[in-house]
Amino acid sequence: MKLEIQAVNDIGCSRTNNEDMMSVGGILLRDSSLEIPVGISEDQDSYFYTLVSDGMGGHEKGEVASEYLLQCIASHLSEGKVSNRNAEDSLRALVRDVSDNLNSKGLEENQERILGCTLTGVIWIGGTAYLVNAGDSRTYRYRDGFLKQLSTDDTERGITGDENASKLLLNAIGGGSHGRLTVEDISERIMEGDMILICSDGLTDMVDDETIEDILRNEPRAAEKLVETANRNGGADNISVIVAHISE
Repeated sequence: MKLEIQAVNDIGCSRTNNEDMMSVGGILLRDSSLEIPVGISEDQDSYFYTLVSDGMGGHEKGEVASEYLLQCIASHLSEGKVSNRNAEDSLRALVRDVSDNLNSKGLEENQERILGCTLTGVIWIGGTAYLVNAGDSRTYRYRDGFLKQLSTDDTERGITGDENASKLLLNAIGGGSHGRLTVEDISERIMEGDMILICSDGLTDMVDDETIEDILRNEPRAAEKLVETANRNGGADNISVIVAHISE
């Protein structure tokens, strides 16, 4: 399997700092972009990953939390602590430890609000694709003109369920949460010709699914165009976009 990856991270139009962080195979991206082809090996010791972490909006040092999380994941994988035999348990345990560390650090520094972040994306281990998710950043599959959300938002909206009500985040890494990570083998749900879209809510709050589908269908530089569209629609938050086109 081969991936053609485009990744763009942008501060947006409204924020004074960028709390988002992306990692493409260990390359950390903030206020930058990357295009790279990658071969996914089925060797049992091989791994690759495309991840987005959004520092919790309004929380102190959200940018520190997102970078710390992705650095911890990079170290955990590079040290050979994850295999197909233990991937789900190992990744969940790592994220719980990171969450505990962020919560403890916030308490030690007497922060009014404890730093935290979300996580979403795909980790390939020995050729097996694992979807990971905590929070409200999203991972999608685009196939045959249609966008399907693979991750599930850890949120709810108001007591009445009104779509215009404020969104309540039910789970995160740090931020006073326990860091509950969803890990799912999605190898049978992705195939040649698909695109995987991984993004923060800075994209999805600004651009509807129909427009995202149209851009993925028609734009060769889709990641750049998605960020540009989010900013044109207001750019109310930091924007992270990774587009990975799967081929053989």
